[in-house]
Amino acid sequence: MVAGFVVSCQRVPSESSPSRTERAGYEPPSISERDAASLADPALRVARETEPAVSAMRPSEPVGGRWVSCYANYRPTSAPERDVARLAAMCGPENGMIPVAPVASGEAADVAEDHRLPADAGDCFRIFAVADAFVADLGIEVVNARGHAVTWDRNGDRWPILNPDGPFCVFDAGPYTIRVRALQGKGRYALQAWRLP
Repeated sequence: MVAGFVVSCQRVPSESSPSRTERAGYEPPSISERDAASLADPALRVARETEPAVSAMRPSEPVGGRWVSCYANYRPTSAPERDVARLAAMCGPENGMIPVAPVASGEAADVAEDHRLPADAGDCFRIFAVADAFVADLGIEVVNARGHAVTWDRNGDRWPILNPDGPFCVFDAGPYTIRVRALQGKGRYALQAWRLP
């Protein structure tokens, strides 16, 4: 009998009378089907509460994206050292990379010039190189200690980037070699290696 009395005493709002929040112009937030399901099912609610928060920072893409857009408006001039420093400054810090060594320079000709690249297993690099206007096509490649090419330039221009769409990584520690050769023309060049920390 008491239960019947309590039920009959509860006030049921009529459909015609607006609630206090509706009178104040408040609109309740809409919830998605997923949120509604998580409120109904305790197991889903616990799983939802333990999901990692989405980071507000943009993650660095493995390839493409900022790795490519950083040099979209780049045009070399006639000073290789200055040009490669500018190219590296546009693309290195933008993608969280640090320089491995100062800018190196040399003469690009038919015979290749070699530059050392020490690396630990798992290191990821990007090589920037720029030749002067007398070199129509500057070719660069990275070679491991056994003489096998790890990566090489395929673009046919005087300012190659290895790799053009993202970094390359090495699996073995040891000395690697950056090999530079003029595939068309002869002239001066400069290069710099950058690494993901």
